[in-house]
Amino acid sequence: MKKRKVLIPLDGSEFSRQIVRVVRGFLAHEDVTLVLFRAALPPPSSAGAPVQDVDVFVGGMPMTGVYGTHLPAQEADADVISQERERYRTELRDALRIEADRLRVDGYTVAIEVRFGDPAQAIIDYVRESDVDLVAMTTHGRSGLGRLVLGSVAERVLRGVGVPVLLMRASEEAERSLTPGELLAKNLGNGDKLNIAVTTDGSVFGKQAIALASDLTGALGADLTLLVVADERKGAVHAQKVMEEACKFVQRLEPRPKAEPLVGYADEEILHYVTAHPVDLLVIGAFSDRGAGSMTAIGATAQRVVQHAPTSVLLTKGRSAKIRRILACAAVDDTVAVDVATGLARALDAQLELFHAVPFSLAARAGAPDAAVIPLDDALAQGSRLSAVIQDWIDRLARQGFSRDVIVIRRGGAPEAILETLHRGAYDLVVVGSQSGPGHFLGSVANAVVRFAGQSVLVVRTRTE
Repeated sequence: MKKRKVLIPLDGSEFSRQIVRVVRGFLAHEDVTLVLFRAALPPPSSAGAPVQDVDVFVGGMPMTGVYGTHLPAQEADADVISQERERYRTELRDALRIEADRLRVDGYTVAIEVRFGDPAQAIIDYVRESDVDLVAMTTHGRSGLGRLVLGSVAERVLRGVGVPVLLMRASEEAERSLTPGELLAKNLGNGDKLNIAVTTDGSVFGKQAIALASDLTGALGADLTLLVVADERKGAVHAQKVMEEACKFVQRLEPRPKAEPLVGYADEEILHYVTAHPVDLLVIGAFSDRGAGSMTAIGATAQRVVQHAPTSVLLTKGRSAKIRRILACAAVDDTVAVDVATGLARALDAQLELFHAVPFSLAARAGAPDAAVIPLDDALAQGSRLSAVIQDWIDRLARQGFSRDVIVIRRGGAPEAILETLHRGAYDLVVVGSQSGPGHFLGSVANAVVRFAGQSVLVVRTRTE
């Protein structure tokens, strides 16, 4: 009897691998051939990519070339791009091989497939061309009469294939494997209670952080933990004073926040605490080492906390303690930051603008003005991968009650375009995905925004490694 072919899409997360346990439990090894499938965006290239048919990366944010210009000088980069893609493909295959070997030990016949491109479309295309009998995958959806909500990839696969689809809805155990950003987006989207921590070392910047965290706690109905950091070299009297002043700031909150004294180097103590006691959001200001520099300066301690924290971090800047207008920076491969921004804007009744930058290099070759804004209908009409991403943003915004009119697409390099937009607009908060796990942050778009934005910055931790 011919074995049935079962496609198992994975994305590298523990969450997606939950479906493997279900397959083991329901499908006998003698009845099926398993295909572990990974669809991923192409890797950032160190070479200049041809405009046509190649994804271009700026500041770690991949954008699709949609302008029909081709420079002969770029042809020399094609081999380099191909080599980089193959190296990345090998890395992805090696990661899948670990799971495949475990299944083979249990007697399963396992194949591995890696493709670059939009995940949902890549799955659909493979099913159509490879005689797949069943798709088995995990979804972030939650069920209930009249309100079946699936993750966007699972929903598109379900609608786009003509074979049965086995969907595993996340269990409580599976939810723990979500990235910090995914957990924050989930809790904001469901209206679940958040756990927020705020830090202070007694400086004026710490007091600003407490003021903003207090407002968020009240608006979101969250639980708040006050982390009071004291330098042991300054003695017990100083530590007690910092604690008393911090507690005064949160007297009006009910229930009263829990206060945790931390003695030692601020960054080390804070990171140790949030690692041992996970929170949905960490709110910080600059610390005493900021000095008296530019208004955008944050100091080395705050920089290290943002870089290494295992959770999403809101760094307070500027003078506003209220969040009335939010700029969400949307990368084509990062929907988590978009979901967090829309959920937060809805909860705070704040104005939202969803911003995306198309590489200036492409615009320059096409003779476009430096700061030109691309009309949304023009971007959607391109028929490119970016068009599909924009449509996904529109769907996500609609689910949170926002119209497509909040989307702004502009030509320019990602960090520069974001910072210029922030400089021109009266924003209180900018939301950006970390694009990395803890510790791997320098050189990213998020790092540039943290260092140079004049407004408060929410770095959504989108990865765990």
